[in-house]
Amino acid sequence: MHHDLWLYSTIVILLIVAAKILSAKTRTVDVLWLILFGSIAVNIGILPKEHQVIEAIGEWGIVFVMFALGFDENLSNFMRGLKKSMGIAIVGALFPFLAGFYTAGFFGFDFYSQMIWGLTMTATAVSLTMVSLKDENLHKSTAATAIMTAAVVDDVLSLIGLSILIPIILSAGEASSVGFDIGSLGIIIIKVILFFSLMSFIGLILFPDSLAVEKNKKHSIVFDIAMKVRHELGIRKLLVTQNGKFTPVIMILIAFIFGLLAEIFGFHPAIGAYFGGLFLKGEYFNFSINEEIKSHQEDAKYIMDHLAFTIFGPIFFLMLGTKLLFDVEILSTVLLPIFVLFISVLVFQVLAASMAARWTGKYKWHESVMIGFGMLGRAELAFIVINIAYAQNHIISLEQFYILIGVVFLLNMTVPSAIKWWKPYYLGKKQLKLFGIQLSRKENIWKDDI
Repeated sequence: MHHDLWLYSTIVILLIVAAKILSAKTRTVDVLWLILFGSIAVNIGILPKEHQVIEAIGEWGIVFVMFALGFDENLSNFMRGLKKSMGIAIVGALFPFLAGFYTAGFFGFDFYSQMIWGLTMTATAVSLTMVSLKDENLHKSTAATAIMTAAVVDDVLSLIGLSILIPIILSAGEASSVGFDIGSLGIIIIKVILFFSLMSFIGLILFPDSLAVEKNKKHSIVFDIAMKVRHELGIRKLLVTQNGKFTPVIMILIAFIFGLLAEIFGFHPAIGAYFGGLFLKGEYFNFSINEEIKSHQEDAKYIMDHLAFTIFGPIFFLMLGTKLLFDVEILSTVLLPIFVLFISVLVFQVLAASMAARWTGKYKWHESVMIGFGMLGRAELAFIVINIAYAQNHIISLEQFYILIGVVFLLNMTVPSAIKWWKPYYLGKKQLKLFGIQLSRKENIWKDDI
C-alpha cells in the first residue's frame, strides 16, 4: 500500500505536469487535459479505479480552488448577482431534468430510470466552470458571478430534489423498504435555511472590518454581541500574526472550517470554502511596521493560488477523469443514447440558461450566452446520484450507468472548450448575429468589462 501510494502519486504529478505543458503549448485550458489524461490512465491500467488517499487529496484541491475563487471575488458583486440569478438557477435545473427524463423514456427505460436520468442532469459543476473562466482571465466578469451564484442556488435545488426523489423511487420501485418521510424533507429545508443564515451572519456581521468604525454607534444587541465575538476571535489578528508569517496556514484553516460547516449542513465542503474566501477582505491583511501600513494580501493570494490551481486542484480534475471506464462490449450499445442525451442536455441547458439570464436576470446577450455555456458542467452530486441509483440500490442497469457517466464526462469536457470559443465574442473581438440579434458584445468596447 505504501509502495502503491508513492507510485500512483508520482504518476499523478507527472500527468499534471504534462497537462500543464500541453495546455500552454496548445493554448487550451488544462482542465480538459487533466480529465482526458485521468480517463486514459485508468483505462490503460496505470492508475487504479479507486484510491482513497489520492482522491482525498483531490477533495482538498477542490476546497482550495473554491476558496481561492471566493477570495478573488468581491462580496458586494456576489450579493448583487445572487438577486439576479434565481431564475437562471431554476430554469437551468428544470430543463436539463426534462432532457434527461424524456431521453430515458425515448430509449424505453422505465419511469424510475427516467427520474434518475433527470436528477443526474441537474447539478451544475461550478468548480470546473470557474477554473475554466480563470484560465481565460474571465473569473471576475459579470458572467462568472452570475454562474457562481446560480450554481449555489442550483445545488440547493438539487439537494432538495435528491432528498425527495430518491426515497420515493426506492419506495415505489420496491428496491428498498425506505419510504418517503415528509419530516426528512423538512429537516433538509431547515438545514438549508440555517446554513445560509449562518453564512450571512458571518459575512455581513461577524467578519466585516467596517464594524470597527461603527463601534461607538448604537446598534442592536445582536450587533453588540457580534462585535465582542469578533474582537475575541481576532480574524485580522490571526491573519497578521508575526507580520503574516502564518497567514497561509490560517487561510487553509478558514477554508477547512467553512468546508466543515457546509458538510454538516449537507452541502459539498467546496461551497462552504467559497464563502470563506468570499468574506475575507483586503483590510484584514494590513499590518503596521514602524508606523508604516503594509499588506501581505498579494503574497497570501500567490500561495493560495498555487495550492489551488497548480498543486492540489489539478489532482481533483485528474481523478474526476478516472470515473469513466471503458468496456468495449457495452460501448456499442450505449454510444447512441450517450450522444442523444448529451446533445439534448447541451441544447436545453444552453438555451434555457441563456434565455433565463437575458429575460429574468436582465443580462446582456454576450453575458447570457456565456452563462449558458458556464452552466453545462455536471457536479459531484451527479456522481452521488449515479452511485446511489446503481451501486447501492440497483435502480438503473449497468448500461444506464455507462450512459450517465459518459454524458457527464462529455458535458464536463465541453465546458472549457465552449468558454474558450465564446471568449472573443464575449469580449467583442469577434462579432456574431443570429436572426437579427446581436449576440456578441459590440466591438471596440470589450476592454470595459472582463
